[in-house]
Amino acid sequence: MIPGLNDIFKANPAPQFKNLGDLLSGLLNIILFAAAFVAFFYILWGAFSYITAQGKKEDLAKARSRITWAIIGLIVVFLAFIISRFIAEVFKPKGGLPF
Repeated sequence: MIPGLNDIFKANPAPQFKNLGDLLSGLLNIILFAAAFVAFFYILWGAFSYITAQGKKEDLAKARSRITWAIIGLIVVFLAFIISRFIAEVFKPKGGLPF
């Protein structure tokens, strides 16, 4: 192995999914970040469409609508992220049996 490579792998080990909650938490993070990326992409696409509409009212309305819905989608994604983090903190297992 390359010298120093062992230190990298020790510092960043592969994630360990000990239960279903850990797996779902990891998947939820991936899905939320992907949704945020898609919403940001739609904002850029709407802005490009708006710039290239050349004053055509129909094209301007489509671009405005695309930007509006992308911003709404981005807000929904961020709210979902915040709510999921809040719920994860509230229902954090404290160890031991629940009864």
